Amino acid sequence: MARLAEKQVEEFFTPILADNPGHPNGWPIRMMVASQTEARHNRRLWAPSHLISIRAPGTKLLSMIDLPDENHLQLIFSDALDQEEPHAATAEAVDQAFAFIDRLPADAHLLVHCLRGLGRAPALALGILGRYMEPEAAAANLHMLRPEAKPNRHVVTLCDAHLSLKGKLARQALRFPAKVWKPAKG
Repeated sequence: MARLAEKQVEEFFTPILADNPGHPNGWPIRMMVASQTEARHNRRLWAPSHLISIRAPGTKLLSMIDLPDENHLQLIFSDALDQEEPHAATAEAVDQAFAFIDRLPADAHLLVHCLRGLGRAPALALGILGRYMEPEAAAANLHMLRPEAKPNRHVVTLCDAHLSLKGKLARQALRFPAKVWKPAKG
């Protein structure tokens, strides 16, 4: 029975990279992006080993996946698109997320979620992907994970700056949402 459950988890968390020498532990990017409701309802089925929860100030996570504190990063910022808005994401939040990613073991199954799974979580996931592949490939992989995503532009801009991509990741984020992913022209 345990072997069947392990197989199911592997199917949900298909590695995006076969080999990832860019990650300190070789983590092959086993990642899912979801809403808080999806994460709660599927917590036993998906059984992630690591979790990044993004929530707005003054909100709580209800009945979330029970993981040790070192395997669960909670980031608190709103879905604001303007960096001047109160509770907008900060560069420090992106730094925390990337430091958390750097500590993932090679066999980690990461679930990234925000309230609706459309803005903040996909934006951070795009940044995570952008650390290990070209921006267009990162966007194509995010589309595979969450085609209905509309990555929060402010969070993507913070990730872009952190990765010194000079707006390349931010430009890819503008292509969402997309029913069908097409390679960029030119």
